[in-house]
Amino acid sequence: MMNLQAYGIMLEYITYPRVTLTSASRLCVRHSPPGDFSRHSLTLLDPHMSPKENEPPPSWTLHQVEGALANPCHPLLAVRAGQLAQVYDVDQRSLRYHYEFAHPIEHWMWLDADTLAVVTEVDVFHWTLKRTRPRWQFSRHERLWGMEVIGYQRDASHSWMALLALGLDQGLVVGLTQLYWRGGPLSQVIEAQAMALPQHRFSSNPNPSTALLAAVRRGKERTGEFHVVELGPHQTGNAALLSARGTLPFKGASVGDFPSAVQFLPDLGIVVILTKHALLFLVDVETAQTIHHIQLPWDIIFATVRDDNRPHSLLGVCRSGKVLSISVCPYALCQYLSHHPASLCLSQRVLQLVGKTPR
Repeated sequence: MMNLQAYGIMLEYITYPRVTLTSASRLCVRHSPPGDFSRHSLTLLDPHMSPKENEPPPSWTLHQVEGALANPCHPLLAVRAGQLAQVYDVDQRSLRYHYEFAHPIEHWMWLDADTLAVVTEVDVFHWTLKRTRPRWQFSRHERLWGMEVIGYQRDASHSWMALLALGLDQGLVVGLTQLYWRGGPLSQVIEAQAMALPQHRFSSNPNPSTALLAAVRRGKERTGEFHVVELGPHQTGNAALLSARGTLPFKGASVGDFPSAVQFLPDLGIVVILTKHALLFLVDVETAQTIHHIQLPWDIIFATVRDDNRPHSLLGVCRSGKVLSISVCPYALCQYLSHHPASLCLSQRVLQLVGKTPR
C-alpha cells in the first residue's frame, strides 16, 4: 500500500514501538528528520493515502517523548514520557488532557475513541478523557514483573481484560498473558505470545460470547499451539462453555520465530495468526483447526490492525517500512474448503457468506 521511507522516515526508526498503528487510517511514527538527529518528530499518516508532492504529512517537533498514539477516530494525539501522559488536539495543536501517574508508564493503547488503557510498572488503568482521573482496574501479576508489556485488550462486555508481556529465556522469546475478570475478581496467567478477546456466536449458541484466542510456540519446537476458550459467565440458552486446542506447524520456520499477532475476522469465523517472520495461519475459531498456512514473501511484521475499510482484511507494518494489506477472499476460501474440508460449521459459514447455501 505504502512505504514509510517514501515520507523520509529512515529505516532505523521503523521499529516497535516507534511505529504505532491504532486503526486502518491512523499510523504514528516517532523519528528524526534525515540529517538532523537533534530534532525528534511525530508524524501522522493514513496508510491508505499516497505521498503528495509539496504537501508533507502532519508532523510535530517534541522532545523527550517515549511513546505516541494517534486516536483511532478523533484528531487527538497522545504522548507520554516517564509517569506523564498528555493528549493533544491535532487540529488546534493544543494540550487537551494530561495526567501524571504514580509509576512510569510501560504500555498504553486506545481502547476506543474516548478511553486510554495505561499500564504502569505496577497497575493497569483506564482513562476516560472526560473524567479527571483514570480508574484503576487491576494490578500486574508478579510473573509479569520485569517483562516487556506489548499488548492489552478488553472484551466487548467490558468484563474481561488481558495483558500480554514478552521476555527472553535462553535467547528465545517467551510470552505470558494475564487474564482478568472484573466479576470475580479473577486473575490467571497463561502461556501465550499473542492473543485476542473477540466476541463470537458459536454455532451451538443463540447468544454471542467472549472468546480468548491464544497462540504460543515454545522454544524451538516444530509446532506451536493455538487455544480457543469461551469465557463466562454462562448465558442462558447457550451450550456449555467451549474450549478447543489446535497445532500450528512451524516446520521450516526460523528458529526464533513465534506468534506475534492474533486477529479475528468475525464474518468468516476465522482467526488470522501472524508470526514475527511473516508466517501466516488461517484457523477455524470453533475447532482451533489450522485450515491453511503460508510463508509470506516479506520481512519482519511488527504491527497489525484489522482494516474495517475492506472486508476480511488486515493491515501490517514491516520492518522495511512497507505497509501491507492482507485479505481473505471468501470465494477463494470456499473453493479451497471444497478440496480440503475443515469443520462443517466453517464450511457452512463461508458458503452462506458467498451466497451459495441452498435455500
